[in-house]
Amino acid sequence: MLSEIRTSPMGPYLDASPLFPPGVGAFVTLRGFEEVSPEGLARFLSLLGLPCRRVHRVNQVHSGRVVDPEEAPCDADALVSTEIGEWVRVVTADCVPILMASEDGRAVAAVHAGWKGTLARIVEEAGRRLLEGRQPGAAYVGPAVHPCCYGVPEERVERFRRAFPGWIPEVPGAPRLDLVELNLRMLDGLGFPEPFIHIEDRCTACGDGVCCSYRRDGERAGRMAALIGRTA
Repeated sequence: MLSEIRTSPMGPYLDASPLFPPGVGAFVTLRGFEEVSPEGLARFLSLLGLPCRRVHRVNQVHSGRVVDPEEAPCDADALVSTEIGEWVRVVTADCVPILMASEDGRAVAAVHAGWKGTLARIVEEAGRRLLEGRQPGAAYVGPAVHPCCYGVPEERVERFRRAFPGWIPEVPGAPRLDLVELNLRMLDGLGFPEPFIHIEDRCTACGDGVCCSYRRDGERAGRMAALIGRTA
C-alpha cells in the first residue's frame, strides 16, 4: 500500500502530505472516521495543528464542473484553492478521489471522479484551472473501486470507447471499467511528471476493509473524505 494508516481521536486516515510540495497538506479519512463534514474535518485539522480557516465542499452531482471556494457550496464535483488555510474536500465511497497541487504548492485541487465525471474529463478541467500560469507538481489518486469489482453494462463501456478512442482495451468476460487508469492517463496528459503521480492501490470494494464502499455495503456505506489545503 502507498500510504500508512494513521490514527487520530476522530478515527483512521491516510496522510498523503509527504507526496506533495512543501506547504501542502493532504489526507484521506477511512471507514470509521467520526465525521467528514467540513466542521468535523476542521476539528481534525486543528488536532493536527494545521492552519484551517475553513473546509469547503460542493454538492456532488457527478458532473464535470470545477469551482473556486468562493462559489461553494454549489452543484459541482471539484474545487481549486489558492489561499492558505482554505481547504477543499470531496467525499467518495467507490468513486475516484484525486488531489493535485502545483509545483510551487500555491494552488491545490480536490476532484470527485465517478464514471460520469470521468466521462466528462473533470480531472482535466480541474487540472487546467489549477495550472493557470503554474507548473504541475504532484497528484494523488486515492482509494477507489478497481476493475476487479467494477462490472458495468456493455452500453457504458461503448460510451467510454467512443469518448476515449484506443484507451479501453477489449477483454474477455463481463464488461468492466478501470476509472483509475483513465484518470491516470488524463493526469499524464496534463503534464504531471510520472514520478509525482501517486496511486493508492486499495480497491474500496474488496480490499482490506478499511475503506467505505457503496458496491460492498449499499446504503449502509459511509463516506471517505479526501481533502487538501495550503499550510504555508
